[in-house]
Amino acid sequence: MESQFDPSQLNIPDVDPVYVRIAGAQIPVGTDVVNNKIEILKAIDWAKENEVKHLLTPEGALSGYFAGWEYDYELVEDSLKEIEEHVKKTGINLSLGTNFKEKERVGEVFRNEIRHYNSNGQIMGATYKTYGLPMFESCLPRDPDEDIVVVGMDRPDDLRTNIPSIVGMLCNDMWGYMEGRATSPLTTKIKNLGGIDVIFHATNGRKFDKRDLQQPIFDAWHEGFFRMTAGNTLIPILTVDSCTPWDWHPNSKIEIDECPTSSQSGLINYLGWQTDVPRHGRQYFYHDLDVSLPADQKFYKYCQNLQKEGKYFPKIY
Repeated sequence: MESQFDPSQLNIPDVDPVYVRIAGAQIPVGTDVVNNKIEILKAIDWAKENEVKHLLTPEGALSGYFAGWEYDYELVEDSLKEIEEHVKKTGINLSLGTNFKEKERVGEVFRNEIRHYNSNGQIMGATYKTYGLPMFESCLPRDPDEDIVVVGMDRPDDLRTNIPSIVGMLCNDMWGYMEGRATSPLTTKIKNLGGIDVIFHATNGRKFDKRDLQQPIFDAWHEGFFRMTAGNTLIPILTVDSCTPWDWHPNSKIEIDECPTSSQSGLINYLGWQTDVPRHGRQYFYHDLDVSLPADQKFYKYCQNLQKEGKYFPKIY
C-alpha cells in the first residue's frame, strides 16, 4: 500500500549550525611521483592558509593511477612519509588517494585506496577501491561484501562536533558494479549505515580531448549519478578529479589545463551543486559543511520548512 511521507510528524530539534570547512584539490596527477608529492604538499599549504579542516585529493594523487607505480614503490613510501610529516606540521586532516602496498592476512596486497589522516599525521583508516581495474592499476579490488570503512564516527549521536563522519569512495565505486556479483550498490549500503555527514569521492577518470564528442555523454552520465546519489542517500558528496591524463608527465607537451576533468569536482547535495569549480587546470576549493544534524535529519528539516511555506509535495513510498 502506498503511503505519503509527512515530515511534520518527525521530531527534529532546532539547533544552531556547526560548520566544518572541507576542501578538494583538483591537481595534476601523473607518472612522476616526486611531482605528484610536490602538488600534494602545495595543496596542504593552501588548505592551511584557508583554514580548511579536512582536505581530499584525487584518486592516485601520490602514486599516479597507471600501473608501473609498483616499480617505484620505495619512492612512493618515502614521499608518503614526507606528506605525513607535513600533515602533522600543518594540522590538516587529509584524505589522500594513492596506490599502496598493504600488509593483510593473506600477505602483502596492492590496493588503490584513500588514506585518511588526522591532524597529527596518524592514519585513521583506509578506503579500498571496490570496483577497480587491476590491469590499469596493478591493485586488487576490495570484496564488496566486506564492511565499509567509516572515519570520524567515534562520538555519540547527540554530540555533533566539527569532526565529520566520512565514507570514502573511489571513482567507479560511485557508478560501477562487479559483473557476476549479486550485491547491492555501495551507495545503498552507505545510505543504510546512517549518521554519515559526507561522502568523499576521489576519482581519476579518463580524460578526453576537448574536441572529442564523447565528452558530453560521459558528463551527463556522471552528473546523473552524482545528483541521484546525493538525492537518494541524502548525504552530501565532496568529489575531486585530477586535471591531467593518466600518462601525464611534467615534461610532456600536454598542459595541465588542456583537457577537461572526467567529471565535475565540487560539493553536491540534494539541492544540487554548492560549488562552481572550473573543469580545467589546478583548482583548490572548499565548502563550509553544516554538521549540526545528521545529513538525513537536515533534509527532513528542510522539508518541514517547505511544508510551513506551502511549497512541499509529499513523497510517495
